[in-house]
Amino acid sequence: MFRRVVLVALGLALAVSVPGRVAAQSAEGTWRVSYVFGGATEMTAAIVNLKNVDGKPAALLVAESPRLKSVTVKSVSQDKGMLRLILTNGPSDYVFEAMLPKEKSKVLKGTMTIGGTTLYPGSMTATEDTTLDAKSSQALVDCPPMQQARTLTTKANSLRLQAQISKDAEKKKDLIKQANEADATAKKETPGLYKEVLTKYADTPAVFDAAMALIKNAKASDAKAEEVKAWAMAADKAAQAYGDAWRGEVAVQLATALLTLDGNAGLASEYARIAEKTLSSTRSADDQVRILGIVAKALRKNGKADDAKAVEVRITKLDEELDREYAKKMPGFKGTAYEGRKAKTERAVMMELFTGATCPPCVAADLAFDVLQKSYKPTELVLVQYHMHIPGPDPMTNPDTIARWDYYGKAFPGQVRGVPASIFQGTPKAGGGGGVANAAKKYEQYCSIINPLLEEDTVAKLSAKAMRKGDRIEISVDVADLAKPGSDKKLRILLAEETVRYAGSNKIRLHHNVVRAFPGGVEGKALTEASSNHTASVDLGSLRGTLTKYLDNYQETVRPFANPARPMDFSHLRVIAFVQDEGSHEILQAVQVNVK
Repeated sequence: MFRRVVLVALGLALAVSVPGRVAAQSAEGTWRVSYVFGGATEMTAAIVNLKNVDGKPAALLVAESPRLKSVTVKSVSQDKGMLRLILTNGPSDYVFEAMLPKEKSKVLKGTMTIGGTTLYPGSMTATEDTTLDAKSSQALVDCPPMQQARTLTTKANSLRLQAQISKDAEKKKDLIKQANEADATAKKETPGLYKEVLTKYADTPAVFDAAMALIKNAKASDAKAEEVKAWAMAADKAAQAYGDAWRGEVAVQLATALLTLDGNAGLASEYARIAEKTLSSTRSADDQVRILGIVAKALRKNGKADDAKAVEVRITKLDEELDREYAKKMPGFKGTAYEGRKAKTERAVMMELFTGATCPPCVAADLAFDVLQKSYKPTELVLVQYHMHIPGPDPMTNPDTIARWDYYGKAFPGQVRGVPASIFQGTPKAGGGGGVANAAKKYEQYCSIINPLLEEDTVAKLSAKAMRKGDRIEISVDVADLAKPGSDKKLRILLAEETVRYAGSNKIRLHHNVVRAFPGGVEGKALTEASSNHTASVDLGSLRGTLTKYLDNYQETVRPFANPARPMDFSHLRVIAFVQDEGSHEILQAVQVNVK
């Protein structure tokens, strides 16, 4: 078994006392380092031994989880009683942090941060074990009612998935029926199980998910205000044992959920302020922006506009700092300007990228997409991004982007199944993505597809205008010289935002040409004549309200957003129009114009 000793010069209060300071408990010993996700499963990353080696603190890896690639100890340190142990697993760091109590304890509760973004309740538990196998590295949290609740919800989801992939029509119908029945049973029985978690297992990490599930369902269950308050208090009380960072994270989630419930704005503000108080100088600027964002939202909902503005000033300064740092690092490579066509054609290539702000493998595709903007002119390459709730919630997703996803999913079921998905001229190509290191390779792959397409003849001419007065945008599109017009040729119009700032868990901060709506409808307009004019209009106030309602409903009925920001500045907008053959799905021509 691989073992590695890490020596750290900055003292860890093990057996060494520091003059003038009350010593924390000794952390010497063998510990199982774990974290809990979903309120029901405990994952052990490693077993480590902490001790002094030649008067210096050290961490010895005793056993690594076989469920992880290759765990090593990176460092161990302590500052003012805060123990910090960093394990490395491939490209990701697993950072465990906990305050050492003054009295000796067999369990240290704290947080586990994975990959610099995802935070979980964590613990270090004294152990005599020296090995880890697949079974012992993953265990169910000792909370029977939570396990029962998970079994009920998992059954419904499993049946639904089976129905999706089934090719037998009768079997599919039966599975959908079973899934609906299982879902009804889960909705009926899980609230009681979650309440049992809060009353009988109040000291387990299952409390956090149970409380959030109850609050999320409060509107549907007609829960009383005092019940909602009690559920939030139970989660907050349990979170305090895991330190300020976890208490702040739980408080943000509570405030976010409470803001969706009528009559709970005051309570939401209380938890938003708790989250703000847990912020420290060691928290990343991204975390500070995320937490301050929910504070500002809560203040506004409570009619405290001036207080909200003060918080928003802090957010703006942090955002500007983050934008500068991001611009220095991303995309990490430079593209090459397109040298121009050899053939005499005016055809514009259209690339549609399905992506997600919580999607790790979308990073390479997103960064390559950004560099393509600089390599080609809009008359050569028209680029658009459709955001999806894959694998987690994304506030740039909207019903129109989902409809477009369904369109291609039906047309190319074997190729459009996940994100990133890249569509060139209506055909999926160069699927998949990767991390930052793969971005340049992805860019080259995209260019190798785009360049030959630029040499093809166009079978239609397109021009467009878009004027904005206040919140209203008037759009006019002219189609000319369309070969073989008919009901199978469709004109579609997109409204896209040039740059959207949103920090998702995959760390892509600035998103470009993000599709906000399909003015005139996702289905498009049939082109039955060779030349024609088409108009559409957008009321941005109405669009903002529609998108907000959609996101609120998604958060309430599906999953909460880790980052509560709702980016809808609509300050720099573009209109994209394109003609598509519904038979072959080929995009025949596209045009992009800025909204004036």
